[in-house]
Formats: sequence, structure tokens, C-alpha cells
Amino acid sequence: MRLVICFLTLCASVLSYSQQTTPSAPNPLDNLSFMKGDWTGKQNFETGGGPAMVGEATDRIDIGIAGKYLCEMLSTTLPGRKPTDTRHFISYDKQSGKYTAWWFNDTSTHPSELTGELTGKKLVLLSSSSGPGPVLRATYESPSDNTLTFLLEMKQGDSWTKLFLTTYSKKAATQP
Repeated sequence: MRLVICFLTLCASVLSYSQQTTPSAPNPLDNLSFMKGDWTGKQNFETGGGPAMVGEATDRIDIGIAGKYLCEMLSTTLPGRKPTDTRHFISYDKQSGKYTAWWFNDTSTHPSELTGELTGKKLVLLSSSSGPGPVLRATYESPSDNTLTFLLEMKQGDSWTKLFLTTYSKKAATQP
């Protein structure tokens, strides 16, 4: 009888140990938590010395699709125009060790693909020079807890030309 009890205890211990989960590696998307939230702000376009062009901008950023993507829905409204409709999906490629983004917008028939790196609270993404259109550099940065900036630049020769800078403030959480 003692042998049966020892055997059952051993089986229970083995089964219990095998069901324990090992801690998973941290999700690199957690490093982008500074981007998450509901944001509103102004998008200031570079006009090359022409009249100022400023749009009202909104951005909603959250983790989605089973925790595999940072999902961004953003829109800018310029006076006299309808709001833009844009989606960005950012993921992390473990093989390359880089963040990858796919951008969909209402003016293109295919997404733009960008890759880049994170340093502190600054994510810099570049489009491929082999892809269609100009090479773009997108920089997301959080200078403070309730501020997010989004700078989009285009490569011209060896230099970068600013297309626009959006400065967002985090919307206050609504109370239930």
C-alpha cells in the first residue's frame, strides 16, 4: 500500500510540475506603451515658406490582434477638407530585432512598409529605398507622459525634408 501511495504522489508531482508554465519572454511591444492612448493635437505641415497649413489631428493607439500589433487609427482634418483615414500596424520582428510597421491610408492602394529601432521613448522607422515612392522617416517620441509627437520626413538626396510634425496631448480618461 505504501508503494502505491508513493507512486501516486510521484505521478501527481510529475503532472503538477509539467503543467507549470515557464515565464514567457517580455513582449517588445510593451516598450511602446508610451504611445498607447487617445490623443488629440495639431498637425503642422511644412509649406516651404507658404501660408501656414495646420490640421486638427486625432490618434488612438492600443495593442491589438492577440497582442501582436500596436494598432494606430489616426486622422487629420484640414479646413474645408474631409478627415483623412489612416491605420498603422506596428509589430516586432524577432529575427531582425527591429520594429516593423505597415501603413494603410485613404490615398494609397497598397500599404507602406517601414522598419526601425526604439531608443528610450523614441521610435524611428524608415521606409525601404527599394519600395515605391520616396524614402520616408517617421519618428514617434514622447517628451513627457502626456505628450506624443509624430514627425514625418522625406529623403531628398542626402538630407531629410520635414513634411509635417504632429504634437498630441493625451485625452483625459472618461469616467464611467
